[in-house]
Amino acid sequence: MNKYEYILIGGGVIGCSIAYRLAKSGFSVALFDSDSAGKASMAAGGMLGAQNEFECENPLMEIALESRDLFPDLRDELFEESGIDIEFRKAGLLKVAASEEDRDSLLAQYRFLAGKDATVSWLEPQDVPKKEPQLTSLTAGAIYLEKDNQVKAPLLAFALLRSAVNAGVHVYEHTAIHELIIQNGQVLGVKTKSSNVYASRVINTAGAWSSALLEGTGFTPPVIPVKGECVSIKLSKEAPVKTIFAVDGCYIVPKRNNEMLIGATSTPHSFDPSVSAGGIRSLLNRAARLLPILDTGTIERTWSGVRPQAADHLPVIGAHPFVDGLYICTGHYRNGILLSPITGLLMEKYLSGCSKTAARLAPFSPARFLSQKEAVPV
Repeated sequence: MNKYEYILIGGGVIGCSIAYRLAKSGFSVALFDSDSAGKASMAAGGMLGAQNEFECENPLMEIALESRDLFPDLRDELFEESGIDIEFRKAGLLKVAASEEDRDSLLAQYRFLAGKDATVSWLEPQDVPKKEPQLTSLTAGAIYLEKDNQVKAPLLAFALLRSAVNAGVHVYEHTAIHELIIQNGQVLGVKTKSSNVYASRVINTAGAWSSALLEGTGFTPPVIPVKGECVSIKLSKEAPVKTIFAVDGCYIVPKRNNEMLIGATSTPHSFDPSVSAGGIRSLLNRAARLLPILDTGTIERTWSGVRPQAADHLPVIGAHPFVDGLYICTGHYRNGILLSPITGLLMEKYLSGCSKTAARLAPFSPARFLSQKEAVPV
């Protein structure tokens, strides 16, 4: 088959979520990935930090909170559809000020979040170990976010992929898109090494690689790759259960079998998959300062991933400003796992012409990056 209603380019959690929802609504869908589908999302820690991420008003916050709250039902849905347990873990998150320099900014975030949700609580240093016994008391305080839970990112990616396939999505792995087929300002499909594949609509969900696919279209969103390195530690006993997130960006995510995922460094403009000794040393030093028991563990593995970050730190979701039928959905940065459920649902509604959904997605429109001169045709 070389004709579909929708083609998606990129098989991470965002692409798989959209493909799944479109197929469930009865559309014919093809999903292309230049590597193994789902691989791009395997590096993530799986945090559902809908409150952790926000320190002030942000157009993304409402959608992030809604997406987080979808996960219990999504867990059940994907298990029924795919047989895969995404390991939704309901233990909450502690955002910690590792030093006095971090305390004031964390307190400001607490006041902002507590003004919206009474379950958000502040912990003084002596109270931190009472909430998570393995955490040191040598901090400057913490916020406890009981609703910011977690999943296992690779399992979520595979569950969405298998559910999409079971819903009828045709998946083309190890099939790079060489070029978009565009005629008279209308997208008609894509070119691979071996063939042309046609569709009425094409959605670019290629994450950090999304901008390269849009060269020659007259518009490329300012989305850059940000490399992140991670390490996992296996503990023999007394493992914590809550996610720990330091103000400086270091996080520790407990998984089953006493595995602690620790991340992540941040290197903009890098696709280099290597893992540096300095990066891992920095992560281990910062993590063990908060969780001393990590020094008793063994290193299981190290890895890296690449996150797509837009210039204004908001996702890029919507129609290409100059090519009809071409859509962009990228720039989720470190919130791809969190936002994957709502992105799939909203994109299906948006593409079906729902004006209310279009209004909700307006702050994330690709056209926001156009200058006034570019946005108004001469």
